[in-house]
Amino acid sequence: MSHDAVAAADHFRAIGYTRAPDGFPLETFERPVPKPQADELLVHVVSSSLNPLDYKLAELNFLGRTPPVALGFDFAGIVIARGDAVTAFDIGDAVFGMVPSNRDGAWASGGTGGYALVPECLVASKPDGFSFVEAGALGVCYLSAYLALADTLDAGATVYIPGGGGGVGHLAIQLAKALGAKRIISSAGNVRSRALALSSGADHVFDYRRDDIAAKVAGLTNGQGVDLVFDATYSEDSFVATSKLVRPGGRWVVLGVGPGKTSRRTETESPVAGILAAKDAQLVNVNLLRYFSDSVALDAETKTLLSGAIRDAAATAEAGVVRPHLSEIIPSEVGAINAALAEMRAGRKSVGKIAIVVDEERAR
Repeated sequence: MSHDAVAAADHFRAIGYTRAPDGFPLETFERPVPKPQADELLVHVVSSSLNPLDYKLAELNFLGRTPPVALGFDFAGIVIARGDAVTAFDIGDAVFGMVPSNRDGAWASGGTGGYALVPECLVASKPDGFSFVEAGALGVCYLSAYLALADTLDAGATVYIPGGGGGVGHLAIQLAKALGAKRIISSAGNVRSRALALSSGADHVFDYRRDDIAAKVAGLTNGQGVDLVFDATYSEDSFVATSKLVRPGGRWVVLGVGPGKTSRRTETESPVAGILAAKDAQLVNVNLLRYFSDSVALDAETKTLLSGAIRDAAATAEAGVVRPHLSEIIPSEVGAINAALAEMRAGRKSVGKIAIVVDEERAR
């Protein structure tokens, strides 16, 4: 779907961190509108969303960026310029995807839109039937779920996905169902999160604060454990607990840097590898950020992988198989974003996704 041409400004007010580490509260700062290289698109950003990645980068600056750094790595918007090597998109196309985390993100103040440079491999056409606001909440979380499950989940498997009401969790449940999981078990700590996990397709959802999850899983699997765990909680306690739920020969898939490393400031001893080795279970580490670290280039193989993942997001959304749950929609203003990130950091914004409207007129 093409839209009327959008004229690019010369500069805009980005939102991000201006000092590192400990970059809160976020601030606004002037940025020139960039020009695309050969394989890049310049997108006029209509919408974005919040991810834990945003506050973790601001807190720790673990990619070693020189501030100021614009945040907001999910985007949906309109192509306004493209490099000579771009073949799949035209100016005016409505698109969505993920800005690489070692680039400036999509957040901009003022309500008239922002600008993001994105490699073609991380862009897909906005699904018909999806608003910009919905599409802008898909990229980071869907890519995380896809990379975790597409090559590890066998049809007919029993799966455990803790945190099934979270941004990654509720999309992972939907994707697991689409991939043919026979039984999906999840858990969450509050009523709204459990309701979202159930509505996303989980067969059993437990309260991890009150229920004995290990006993529940044992009862559902004749004491064998699940075929696959996908743990995107970034919690060391969860990692230990969920690794014990995998059946002998099963798979334990973790999102991020993995056991013992989640603080990024220090590395601690973790029993997870030993727990899995004792039952000959496989540990699969899915770390989306490694593709964007300064020392690793986006080579042809990686571009193919990421392009397949973001196009799968478009296809499953188009087919009505996957849809993000938007618990809140906030304006792209620094005060609103700082408040929402503070809630997320404190663990109080864990249901689905929080969308951010960057261009108020086009988001309607």
